[in-house]
Amino acid sequence: MKILDGSKLSKNILAGLPSSQKAKLAVVQVGNNPVSAKYIKEKRKAAKGLGVGFRLARFPLRVSEATLAREIEEIGKDRKVSGMIVQLPLPKSLNTQRVLDCIPLQKDVDVLSSKALGLFAQGALPWLPPTVQAVSILLKEAKVHLKGARVLIIGAGRLVGLPVSLWLLREGATLTITNKATKNLSSLTKQADVIISGVGKRGLVKGNMVKKGAVVIDAGTSVESGPSTRSARSGRQAKLVGDVDFKSVSKKAKYISPVPGGVGPLTVACLFHNLYHD
Repeated sequence: MKILDGSKLSKNILAGLPSSQKAKLAVVQVGNNPVSAKYIKEKRKAAKGLGVGFRLARFPLRVSEATLAREIEEIGKDRKVSGMIVQLPLPKSLNTQRVLDCIPLQKDVDVLSSKALGLFAQGALPWLPPTVQAVSILLKEAKVHLKGARVLIIGAGRLVGLPVSLWLLREGATLTITNKATKNLSSLTKQADVIISGVGKRGLVKGNMVKKGAVVIDAGTSVESGPSTRSARSGRQAKLVGDVDFKSVSKKAKYISPVPGGVGPLTVACLFHNLYHD
């Protein structure tokens, strides 16, 4: 078994980007989700290392959709802002897609607005969603030949499952996508050459569900009590965990990405790569 070290690969990507005091990333955050806070911290750190401007616009959990949309549109008009993102997830009281659609196309470095995603689906967008870039780099690192490979995507969400599946179809993979209604998940995982999970459910994929020699990419993140990060709501310690039971799956997989240290830091690096797109 070999670990796909996203932290190391992300450092290589960031090291290859030019320092730029002209570029600026704006991040919109609603509430204080602990996973979101962790990723925002990593983005701020990467921006500082590159000399890139960083703006964090925070809004309360109960912000109205009209107010949030108006503020995002104002940030988008700022000529100093070269890229912007809305940190997900948003509260259920907000229509996430309508909020994301307020981001100007040329500044949508996350590729989450309807216009940007539509162009990406057609192969007409000159940059890739950061998660897709991250997954592609890890698959290349694992020496996976996608044409004809049996790939299972667990979850069809906008951050992982949907964009990654669109890209994999273009690459010629034999693709299976699961969702909440999928029954007998293990019967599908046992057949897959590559498993990519992005649900955010701890321990969803276990060792007895994976065939020997599979490549497993864990793109799901949730929190549990532990020694890593502190939950603002409870005051208790919390740590990031993935969808994959690393201990048992690593005994079967040929390559596996960890959480933390896998897809997450690589996605952040790819986000900044997009900040420099033409």
